[in-house]
Amino acid sequence: MFALLAQAASADTAAPAPTGGLHGLDYVVLGVYLLGVLGVGVYFSRQQTRSEDYFVGGRKMPWFAVGLSIMASLLSTISYLASPGEMIKNGPTMALAWLIVPFVFLVVSFVWLPFLMKLKLTSVYEYLDRRFGRRAGQLASILFVFVLRLFWMGMVVLTASVAVADITYASVVGLVGAGLSLTNWTLLVLVSVGMLATLYTVMGGIQAVIWTDVVQTVILIAGAILTLVIIMVETRTGPLDWWTTMTDSTAGGHEFPPLWSWDLGERNVLGFALLHSGFWYLCTFLGDQVAMQRYFTLDSLRSAVRANLVNFSCDLVIMILLALCGMALLTYYTLNPAEIVAGISDPQQDQVADRVFPHFIGHHLPVGAAGLLVAALFAAAMSSLDSGINSVATVLTVDFIRKKHPDITDERELTLARRMSVAIGFGCTALAIGLMFLPKDLNIIDASARTFNCALGPLASMFLVGMFLPHVGEKAVVIATACGTLIALVVSWWSELVTGLGLEGLISEAHPGTFLILPLSAVGSFLIAAVLGSVMQPADLEVTKKLTWRAVVKGDYAEPTDTL
Repeated sequence: MFALLAQAASADTAAPAPTGGLHGLDYVVLGVYLLGVLGVGVYFSRQQTRSEDYFVGGRKMPWFAVGLSIMASLLSTISYLASPGEMIKNGPTMALAWLIVPFVFLVVSFVWLPFLMKLKLTSVYEYLDRRFGRRAGQLASILFVFVLRLFWMGMVVLTASVAVADITYASVVGLVGAGLSLTNWTLLVLVSVGMLATLYTVMGGIQAVIWTDVVQTVILIAGAILTLVIIMVETRTGPLDWWTTMTDSTAGGHEFPPLWSWDLGERNVLGFALLHSGFWYLCTFLGDQVAMQRYFTLDSLRSAVRANLVNFSCDLVIMILLALCGMALLTYYTLNPAEIVAGISDPQQDQVADRVFPHFIGHHLPVGAAGLLVAALFAAAMSSLDSGINSVATVLTVDFIRKKHPDITDERELTLARRMSVAIGFGCTALAIGLMFLPKDLNIIDASARTFNCALGPLASMFLVGMFLPHVGEKAVVIATACGTLIALVVSWWSELVTGLGLEGLISEAHPGTFLILPLSAVGSFLIAAVLGSVMQPADLEVTKKLTWRAVVKGDYAEPTDTL
């Protein structure tokens, strides 16, 4: 099947590629959306009188809005484009991994949230400061800011901008002339996305972020459904037909993935994907400020569990829709080979599959619908960027400025938080510009796992150690976290390290697959901490036991007046 796609692109009988691009109504739809999110920022700017309003919305946000915001923040353009691309390129392995969601929901709702909600945190890393000491808390904050989230935000902005620029370039050139290059147009889109998200986040704080996320969630789901309906009508096919097309081994389709393999370098193994998905959820909803800060805007554990139900339910729905989009798009181009252009002719090549969805939006959707889908791409990007900006500003303020200046006034703290939000927004935009010029030899899923997700496992491990291993002290957990991060980086870039050091003939270049990076780093960090905690100077058990899961959840916890 994939070979047929490639052949069709170069066949003499192939029809000329459509010019694509947006039309007047599309730009109206897009403009209404952009003005709407800016208006939300202006509206909530009047309610930001305290730093607590800016960071946690006064802990009075409605649970359904928080649940939708969590889903939108973590989805991002990366997942919105990567999920259909992953289905096209690698088959159903990653889509089936979402079967782990019900299990994860139970753990997060009944283990993680009862513990963290009772601590009354603003930055989730405040717990590590209380449990281990300032060095451990600040190490976690640094990993979050500089490894996990800044690169993630830069990638989000870049991914959305490239997709939007590809879709709109033809129509924009028609308006301004051929003197505008695609690279320059991409830069303009990139700067626009970054600055708009920064503007309404700075003005409206977490309240603006959450309520814009609600609108963006609706747009994201509507965009996916619209794509499916259009393909269904135009091809007169349905989900069963799409599944048959993707799994037709006689036409070069994907085979159903094996449940397990002892070849750790094998990527498309269902067991590995389930491990990755489970660990990603469990680690994100424990050690990632972007996710946890939304729960902290709620007034009770009951509200947090309800928000969690909304989040996981919507997450499951959107991932199923995006997986269906991948299968539907593959079916569409298989049935309409004359509409294939060279840029999307071979979805088995890295980066190519990620372009199929944007290409369809720009070339095959009716007027108005294309504008909605472009708005969905903007929504996916800005819902993640605004969350990242606010969360990073929160961490820097609470974990560094507030610790260094404990007597700082609330008004001054709010001013500094807003200034940092501006700097973070500009910094992420500049980073995205830099990422444009790096080699692009990975698809989005692989790039994510091999870069910013390297810090996620060790971060979550710090919390697990604090919650369940009271004998482990600060030195042990700091060393273990550093080792876990190193494990993730080595596993991620093993082949490149072996080649770069000229060791090809001495050491195998094969490394564990992408889906094993997170489980190996998380488990490795935890085990190293457990061992080191037994041989190094033990923690003060009279203090640390009061900060374990059992003590906090069962009611023995009392907020300390000072850190350890």
